[in-house]
Amino acid sequence: MQETVIAVARKMPQFRYDPAKGSFKNWLLLITRRRIQDHLRQYYRAERLTNAGQIGPAQEATVPDAGPSPDAIIEATWEQEWRENIFQAALATVRQQVKPKHFQVFDCCVLQNLPPRQVARMLGLSAAQTYLAKHRVSAAVKRAASEIESRAGRDVKRRKILRHEANLDQIADERDSRRQRVRRRRS
Repeated sequence: MQETVIAVARKMPQFRYDPAKGSFKNWLLLITRRRIQDHLRQYYRAERLTNAGQIGPAQEATVPDAGPSPDAIIEATWEQEWRENIFQAALATVRQQVKPKHFQVFDCCVLQNLPPRQVARMLGLSAAQTYLAKHRVSAAVKRAASEIESRAGRDVKRRKILRHEANLDQIADERDSRRQRVRRRRS
């Protein structure tokens, strides 16, 4: 990790953003990927040198199966962390722009996955007010995320947003089912 930060710090003075060549995120990912590959290369060389001439049947059997490539894993992890950071930044932006009660409705309904009718009772609102606040804050978060991504030099494609929303819905559904199981166990 430190080697990556040092490499980025050394190369920053020469870095010139050119959208035709790619985004800053992709440049940073490339440097990170290369540092990881260098580390793995050094590790496997050292391991080969210490085990030279000592290959037995037990060592041959420990060859890892062909799963996703390290680059694919890094790319997927990077993309997931990127999306999460964009989402968190959008939440922080919207939290400052909307009424605290409306953000509280959004937090309870979307982030904590509580039923809107329960949130309405907790906050002393009607069900219609709860649904409206949830909808408006959700739309504001989506807009803020889109603006943050475009400022970061990324093209936002509608399919990716829809996929991300579907993933958020799936996560919320999984969280809801876990909470229901816990509630049933407590009862």
